[in-house]
Amino acid sequence: MRRQVKRVLFVLVQVGIISACVFYALKYLDVPRVLAALAQVPVWKVFCVFLFQASLAWVATPLRIYFLCRFEPPLATVVQALGLGQFLNLILPAKLGEAAKLALLRRVLPDGLAGATEIVFWERFFDLNALLTLALISGALMGSTTFSAPLGLLVLGIWGAVFALEYWWPLVERLMGRLPWPRLTAYFSGIATALQHRLSLRFALSMGGLTLILWGGEVLMQGIMLSVAFGFDLTPAQILVTAVVGMAGLSAPATPGSIGVYEAAMVASLTAFGQPKEESLAAALLMHAIMILPVLLIGLWAMLSVGFRAALRLSETAPDK
Repeated sequence: MRRQVKRVLFVLVQVGIISACVFYALKYLDVPRVLAALAQVPVWKVFCVFLFQASLAWVATPLRIYFLCRFEPPLATVVQALGLGQFLNLILPAKLGEAAKLALLRRVLPDGLAGATEIVFWERFFDLNALLTLALISGALMGSTTFSAPLGLLVLGIWGAVFALEYWWPLVERLMGRLPWPRLTAYFSGIATALQHRLSLRFALSMGGLTLILWGGEVLMQGIMLSVAFGFDLTPAQILVTAVVGMAGLSAPATPGSIGVYEAAMVASLTAFGQPKEESLAAALLMHAIMILPVLLIGLWAMLSVGFRAALRLSETAPDK
């Protein structure tokens, strides 16, 4: 009952955020001008950018998680878990798609839930590292590191914990052995063991390279849309800053698919660089649609293959079950 109340409250907050964004757009922006800006973008340019984005979503992203799975499970199952997780993250609150991804991966991995959790940890952690790297680069180019300072502390803290597993594993193992919950202790011990065995320079460089392809591709896609499709007069540093702000907005699960949050972040960044609000919103809307559409398509395939009810049950699976 308490979980249902929390979900209802979270949905109400999401609806409130989206409603506030829509209200602001209708009241303070020239909507016909936004539509006109969208209409003037050539369809062939949009299609080419979509194909590029689809290659990131359908090839590069599955390749990275397949690498994390050591190329052991069936590729179709890995893609299914990835697509279902991304799709549910778009429509459900609190990143419940990650639970569904874990539930599917645990079925095909030799280490079960602990191995699946370790894979998702590395996937998200390297995304966090990529965001920090881009924030540091953009901050250096613009002469400000305010945004990257707290993110940097978080990333350094996680790296410190990972290296503690590597160099003080016997101590960590003894401390976990004192926990009073056997099942939870075994779960955390399995994750810690997997993390400790995986960590190496070769692994870090490989994951860093695959993550660079993904995040660099996202920056390139947004740069093409802003400069080529919409003709914004932006420097490469301003494009990078705008892309980082937008991707930070996408990472915040405040609304389904970060609807409204991404657009607000992009408009704030673009207008700060002297671009008109209406054209900025048009660009944000189109880029958001291009980023979401490949996820929706692969997610719908995964949803149909698993079944809607089964997918919802997977998203409610607790880590210790």
